[in-house]
Amino acid sequence: MSFQDPAGREPEKLYHGFILGLLVHLEGSHEVRSNRESGLGRGDVLVRPRAAGQPGVVLELKVPRKRRGETPEAALAAASRQVRDRRYAEELRDAGAAPVHELVAVFDGKQVWVRTVDEVLGAAGAAP
Repeated sequence: MSFQDPAGREPEKLYHGFILGLLVHLEGSHEVRSNRESGLGRGDVLVRPRAAGQPGVVLELKVPRKRRGETPEAALAAASRQVRDRRYAEELRDAGAAPVHELVAVFDGKQVWVRTVDEVLGAAGAAP
């Protein structure tokens, strides 16, 4: 039996904590930030290099809203638009991160889908 929130879906925060635990070993070379303000919102996880010229990562996590009929593909698209529209990578680029990887992950029980934002939206899917 899995933990479920009142809406009847796996809570994002469970997966969020799991991902943060996996990234803790990066703290020597990168700052791992969780739900910190960046761009026009709060990205789920930002991995910001401590030295310019090192790679950075934006990671947005989602759980499909099954009660609304949302598919994993639709959740990936929504997460990708959120990353671009809210410009989460802006802080990393301003800090000198290069390259900046924008990733979205959708969790559904034991299944996970991970894509780059470019894969989902295409390279032309940049925010205005």
